[in-house]
Formats: sequence, C-alpha cells, structure tokens
Amino acid sequence: MKRSIPAPAASARGAWLRILHRAALRLPVVVAALPLLCSAAASLPPEETEWFETHVRPILTENCQECHGAKKQQGGLRLDFRAGWQKGGETGVPILSGNAAGSLLMKAVRGHDPDLRMPPKKTLEPRQIAILEEWINRGAPDPREKPASVKRAMTIEEGRSHWAFQPVQDPALPDDSGNEWSQQPLDRFVLAKLKEAGLKPNAPADRRTLIRRAAYTLTGLPPSFEEVEAFAGDTAPNAYEKVVDRLLASPRYGEHQARHWLDVVRYSDTKGYVYGREEKRWVQAAPYRDWVVRSLNENMPYDRFLLLQLAADQLAPADSPDLAAMGFLTLGRRFLGVTHDIIDDRIDVTMRGTQALTVACSRCHDHKFDPIPARDYYSLYGIFRSSAEAVVTCGEITGEDPAFEKELTARQEKLRTEMTKRRDEQAARVRSRVADYLLAQLELDKYPEESFSQIIAEGDLNPLFVRRWQSRLAADKADARPIFASWTALAGGKNADPGQLREAAKEYGALFDGVEREWRRYVSENPAATALPDPERERLRAVLYGPDSPCLVPDEHIANIEFYFPTGVIVDLWKWQGEVDRWLLQSPAAGAATILTERAQPYTPHVFRRGNPLLKGAETPRRFLQVLSPADARPFTQGGGRLQLAQAIASRQNPLTARVMVNRIWMHDFGNGLVSTPSDFGARAEPPSHPELLDWLASRFMEDGWSLKKLHRRLLLSAAWQQSSAPPPEPEMTVAAQKDPGNRLLWRMNPHRLTFEEMRDSWLAAAELLDPRMGGAPAELFTSGNNRRTLYSLVDR
Repeated sequence: MKRSIPAPAASARGAWLRILHRAALRLPVVVAALPLLCSAAASLPPEETEWFETHVRPILTENCQECHGAKKQQGGLRLDFRAGWQKGGETGVPILSGNAAGSLLMKAVRGHDPDLRMPPKKTLEPRQIAILEEWINRGAPDPREKPASVKRAMTIEEGRSHWAFQPVQDPALPDDSGNEWSQQPLDRFVLAKLKEAGLKPNAPADRRTLIRRAAYTLTGLPPSFEEVEAFAGDTAPNAYEKVVDRLLASPRYGEHQARHWLDVVRYSDTKGYVYGREEKRWVQAAPYRDWVVRSLNENMPYDRFLLLQLAADQLAPADSPDLAAMGFLTLGRRFLGVTHDIIDDRIDVTMRGTQALTVACSRCHDHKFDPIPARDYYSLYGIFRSSAEAVVTCGEITGEDPAFEKELTARQEKLRTEMTKRRDEQAARVRSRVADYLLAQLELDKYPEESFSQIIAEGDLNPLFVRRWQSRLAADKADARPIFASWTALAGGKNADPGQLREAAKEYGALFDGVEREWRRYVSENPAATALPDPERERLRAVLYGPDSPCLVPDEHIANIEFYFPTGVIVDLWKWQGEVDRWLLQSPAAGAATILTERAQPYTPHVFRRGNPLLKGAETPRRFLQVLSPADARPFTQGGGRLQLAQAIASRQNPLTARVMVNRIWMHDFGNGLVSTPSDFGARAEPPSHPELLDWLASRFMEDGWSLKKLHRRLLLSAAWQQSSAPPPEPEMTVAAQKDPGNRLLWRMNPHRLTFEEMRDSWLAAAELLDPRMGGAPAELFTSGNNRRTLYSLVDR
C-alpha cells in the first residue's frame, strides 16, 4: 500500500528522528528570514493601511490639510494624497520614504527652522512627531490614491439598507433535483452558484489528503501515520464523520482555534512600549489565553463567550476563572497610559472583532463611508470610560506553595500601604490649595487632560484635579443653594476684574482651610465621627471629603490613577506594583486577571471635536450604534452600560454578530471568507460571494445554540469542503480560471499553506518532540528545549 510519509525501518528510526529534530530546531531561523525575502513583493498590506488610517491620517488631516489640501496648496504642496507629496512643492519632495532624518517634513514639524515650521501656529506633540517619524521610516505607506474630497457621510437611514445591517434571513434551500453531489444542505447553495456560472465542482480529495486536511484545519497538527492508515482502511460509511468528531473532541482543537481568536483580539504577552517604571510583561495574559483554549474545547456557546469577555465582572462570581475572559478588553497596548488611546483600542477590538466595523475611524470625524457618526464613537467611549481596571485573582493563584503565597501577600500589602499613604497625601495637598485650583479655572488651556508627555512636579497644580474642580463647579451651579455662587458670578462676567477674582479665590481658600482645621480637631476628639454636627459646616466639609469631592484620588489600580500624582510618586507606585507583577510572573500557577469594573459615577460623554479632548462638543448618550439599534432605542442606564453593550452585541437580533463569526470560521476552514474582508463588513467591503449561504449558516449557528463545534462539523462534512484542491482536468481548469480566477465560487478546494505555527508544531510532532502540556506561563520561542506548541511561546509587541 502506498504511504504518504515513509515509515522508517526500526534500525533507521533513531537517525530519522535526529534529522527531524535538527530541522525543527533550525526552522525558526529560516522562517525569521522570510519577511525579508517577501516584503519587497507586497504592495500595501492591510495592516499597513490600518496603521496609517489609525495613526497617521488623523495627524495629517488635523494639522496639514488646511494649508496643503484641496482648497489651498501653500508652496505648491499637497499632503492629502500620496501622489501629491510624491510630486512635492516649491521646496522639494517633503518625504523621503524610509529616511525620516532626511525628510523635509520631519524638519518642519520639529520646528527647529522658523522658516520651515509646520504647522505654523502650534507645535505637534512628541507622540505625533514620533508617529510621523515611524511612518516615514516604514517606507511612508499611504493608501490615499486620490485627493481628499468633501463627501457627505452616509446617513443612518441610508445605512440601514446596506446588506450587512439587514436582519439575518433563513433562506429556503436551492432545488436539488438531479443533484447527487451534495452531502450537506450548504452544498446546494454552492452548487447553485457554480451552475449559474457554468462551472462544476471538482473531484473529491483522496482519503489521505482528507484526513490531513481535517487534522490541520481543526487541530493545527498532522495526523499520525497510524491514524492515516486506519482511516484509509476504514470502509464504514461514517468513517470520515468519526475522524471529524475525534478531532473536534481533541484538546488540540481548542489550542489551534484559540490561535485564530487571539489574532483577532491582538493578544500579546507584553504591553508594547511602556515607561521603564512599569513592568513590560502582562501578568494576566496567559490566564486569558488559557481561558480561550478551555472555553473553545468545552464548546462554550459563542454568545456566552462574547458576554464574558465584555462583562464577566457583572456575570461571574467574584473568584470565578471566567473573570480571565476580560483580557479581551484589558490586554491591549498601554499607549504610555493615555486613557483616550487605551479606550480607542478597546472600542476597535470590540467592534472590529465582533461586528467587523471600523468604528475607530469615527474618533475624529463622522465615518467617511459607513453610517457611523462621531457621536456613536463617543457613546461607546462613554461606556468604556465608565469602567476602571482592577486586578483580581481567578481561581487558585499559588497552587500548593506556601512560601510563594507568603511572599506574594507581603508584596501586595506593601503596595496597598504605599498606595493608601500616597492617596491621602495627594488629597491633603489639593485641599490645601482650593484658591489655586479656583484660579486655574480661568486658564484651563494650560491644564490638558492626562497625557504621557506631562511631567508633574510635587508643587504643580495637577491637571486632573483642575478638571475635577471644573466639574464640581459646574455641578454647583445646578444646586439649589450653590456654595460657589459668588465665584461663579464673578468668573462668569464679561469684564471680570482679575484683582477681585484673586481676592474671591483667597477668601474661599481661607474658608475651606478653616473647615479643614475644624474637622481635624473634631475627628481627633470623636474618632468615630463621619460628619460635622453643624449642617452648614458639613456642607463645606463634604466638598473636601465627600464621595464626589474634587480632592480625592479614586481607590483604584495604579494604571487608572497614575496621573493624579506627581511624576516622582508615580515612579514609586509603579515600583511597588512591579514587585507584585514580577513575583507573579515566576509562578506558572498564577491566576490573576485584569478586569474592568463599573465606576460609581458613570462618565457622561461628549464628542471630542477632531478627536481633541480639549475641544468638547455636544453631549451624547451611552448607547449602541444607531444603525444597529431600533429607532426608539433608549440610552444605556444600567451603570456605565457595558453589560447592555455586551447584550446588544450577543443578541440574536444583531444582524452582524453571527454573520461575522460564521465568516471567520468559513475563512479558516475554506481558505477564503464568504466576505473577503473578515474585519470589515462596511460599505467598502465586497458583498458576500454567497449571501444566502451566509445567512443560512448564521441562522443554523444561532439555532444550534451558537455552537462553534457544530458549525465546524457542518462545514467539514460538506462535499464543497471535501473537494480536491488539485487543478481539474482541461478544459475545465481553463474555463474555471477565466470565469472565477479567485475561486470565490469554490469550483475546487483552496490549497492551504501552513502557517509558521503549524509548520513548527508539525516538525516537532513528526520528530516526536512536541511537548503536550497545556497552559501556563509563556516561554521564549528560541529558548533551547522549548518544545511546547507555538501557542505557548511569548508574544512580544
């Protein structure tokens, strides 16, 4: 009998394994060189387009296009499309691809030459300059083929007619009279499209090809020689079904399918670029990865899978292992602690990952193509801004190591003690400077919200507290008996006298200093006291100590509140947090999770004009996307609305959720998606190749209890999936290649190229070196002796 892989003779077996062993160890070096060989041949990969649209375009649009766009071309230069800057202007070509140091654009934005300064009236932030520098050094990839034009955004009502926003239908099966090819109902949809195009399906794959294909599709590993031979000789009618069911039940199924999902959710074991004061590694990454593997192996319903990743804090017990699911939201890049960018990343991963919509494109303006206005983006921003990060234990954290647990407890207690001490000290500093914080309200432009570029000395007014006092004064205006009425009247006048304002601030400062002294005396004599006996004095004390006081630092994780402190204190607190994190990283049994919890007071979002937090526009409610909601849908009012958002996404009435996941599974199983852009179902996406089939599968997916394993089984048992990928005989091949060169209609199975992970794991398996252990801390891929599946290797941003 002919064999697909020669079986070595017993005497040669040792040498054969040694050859495979050496090959497996050398493989990473060979693969690492592949990008260098292939990059020049690529045009503009999707990730480069995404990076440009997310990071570069907003900078150019806000700062350059006014003078170098469609309406005005100062110096004969246009920067609103690729050919414009490639042509250059009066002073030459501004961008030298791959050479930021020699590019005129970089010299201009750095502002060292006053005659070349751009933009002329302001200086870009260091972060923006760094992005432009990185962009140019990457070769200045620019997808803008045409000049910018003023285009009316699609309205919500117009958007509702787009195919992806229509309710999921349950279409009737095409007629199958005279059809002997179909093995599953889905085959009838495929065959109908082929007949319509004058094509016919390919011959079925041979058995050895079929079991190999099924094994790689479901587990990412090759079948053993014995498994191949057993299947080749099994004449039972359900022999192939048994193979598929066995692979679906294998623990390797969850590992392989997790790789696909982790790619969608931008999984990494590290945080990206962070300050030296912060631990670079995510302590909580591995528990999330392992939760995904476990959930997929257990065939957790996909709607539950999504609900837990978005709102496990409100659905699972306080010590549940399911809390690790929230790594979906919390394990993204840290963006040097800039809250707006962290939330933008969470919006993007949620909406692209589950809805295949590029909602993050609406951060600075209404979406240029899809019915997603900027106010919808900031509705979602308000939902995520209403949550705070918290680190919790989920399940057993230290196993059976008392010494480890004792040291961990000591480090955590030290962190808590230091955090409490520094919070109290900072609150006391703010209480002592009420007058200064009132005067700061007259110069708000000097106190931007939190930013990585801020360095705050101990004696400086803290911008976050300036903004909190701004909110407190705004709330005071609505009070029936406003405490700050005199200040508000003076500061709101058209011709406010600076001297009078300074005197009023001084008087308020003295007033609150007196209340502070009074409270300290009273509480020293009455340690159990929670309020002053005099109601009027208590109203004043509440401004300094009440739960909504603008003087308090929230009792939250350092990542949420670091910008409340002077820079020196931030460094100290991260040092103590790092001591805890580094100790946890030493334990393979560490079960920590970073989750989101609802803040006591939900955030009220406003549209940030041009994406600038200092330019607050109209208030917008916390709610789901309007185009995916009924016209009479009410805003989210349950806390910050994150659970309601999760329920809206995981709803059977949502037209996108089932379609998007079915398309992702189809893409991995067949090689191409029914929709060719799995993370973009918007107006720019091509329509589905088989729209009725997509809806039929989405309907079955939900009908089957959102079971991913049943979906895989349905696809793999189809005749379409079991076709040979070899070219059909002539003239069928020529005809098919002419009519459907991309094989969108599936006249044959798409050939499957092994990924790096599949190739490395296969070599280790074939050499009998693959370590089957599951879960736990990641290891460096190139570490000698690391024979675990590639899934468990360190992923470094």
